[in-house]
This record gives sequence, C-alpha cells and structure tokens, in this order.
Amino acid sequence: MDNNTLAIYIHELRNQIMHTEASFNLFNQAMTNRAGPGVLFAGQMILMPGSQIASLLWPARARARGRGEALRKVLGLDEKHPLNDRRLSEIWEHSDEKIEEWIAATKGKRVVIDFVGNPFQDGSGVTEDVIYRAYNPDTKTYYFRGVGYNLEAVAKAIGDVANRVNAIFRQMFPERAKAEDEARARMMEAMQAQVAAAQAEAGEAAAPAADAKEEKADA
Repeated sequence: MDNNTLAIYIHELRNQIMHTEASFNLFNQAMTNRAGPGVLFAGQMILMPGSQIASLLWPARARARGRGEALRKVLGLDEKHPLNDRRLSEIWEHSDEKIEEWIAATKGKRVVIDFVGNPFQDGSGVTEDVIYRAYNPDTKTYYFRGVGYNLEAVAKAIGDVANRVNAIFRQMFPERAKAEDEARARMMEAMQAQVAAAQAEAGEAAAPAADAKEEKADA
C-alpha cells in the first residue's frame, strides 16, 4: 500500500473514530437526561461508524482482504481483535433484506421494539432474537435486529484502534497534529476562563447577601 493510499485510509479511520466519539457523547447525554428516543438513536449511531471501522480493517470480501491486512500491519492489530466481529462489520449490508428476515423469523412471537430497560425482567420469556431495537442499561447491551452489542466492549475496542490510528496520523501529519493540539489547548483555556469568570461572578453575588445578613444581625 503506497503512502497516499495509506493516508486516505488513516484519515477515514480517524474520521469514523471521531464520529463514534460524538455518538457516545450523545448517548451519555441522553442517558443522563433519561431520554429514551435519544438513547436508541445515539446507540444506533455508535454502531454505524463502528461498523465502518470494522469493515475497513477486517473486510469480509476476498478482494478487500489485502487492504485489511495491510492496514492491520501498519496499526499493529491482531486478527483476533474484539472489533473483528462479522455481525458488526456487516450490520448495514442488505439491511432491508435483514429486516424482512427478522420479521419472518419472529412471526407469531411477542417482539420488543424501541425499548430502554431490561427486556428480560418481567418473566415473559423474552429472548434476544425477538428484540428489534432496545438498550439494557443493566448489561450495557444495545440490541438491533436480534443481536446484542455490548457498548462498553465496543467503546474499549474502538478506543484501542483510535490510539493506534492517532499515533500513525501524528507520524504522517506532524504539522496538522500540532495545529490541532494547539487549537484544543486554546479551547480548553477558553473554557477554563469561562468557568473561572462564572465562579467569580457567583462569589461577588454572594458577598452582598452575606453583608446584608450581617447588618441585619447587628440591628
């Protein structure tokens, strides 16, 4: 694989990793706010770039396996990496047909669609295969079309790939990496300044109230 081709793949992997991070941020916000639709949306958005990363590094098609091997060699990734999950890498391929197959396989059964909570706790005999879309906070498992994905494990696996991709990115594009670090540092400084200003303003507002209380006590 020539350097130009490698550069494009590293850029794409890095972009998909950033998309995953953004999706996890949305997911955590939705969980904090107990926003069920947001949890389900963000969970599915995590799987989308996760699938792209997995398929780029561990492609199923024979004609693409050379590319996967080359990228894994550069990144030092093992074939048995947790992200090498065919269910994840092929999750969006022929998606319409997979929906039809799921409907046919669950015909006559009680199905679970768009649910946040433990789908197994009511004693109704629900099994994983009849869950279309759900998130179980007890096990941190996101279900889609009868398959469960542990989001904590997905995050850990993508985090490992991210560290490797970012290291190669810094080697290939040191000036851009430096500029991004500086921009990030400026953003953090601005945020810290805003927090300090807000705290100072809150302290000034509290001081007159304390003075008024003391005057009242003297009176």
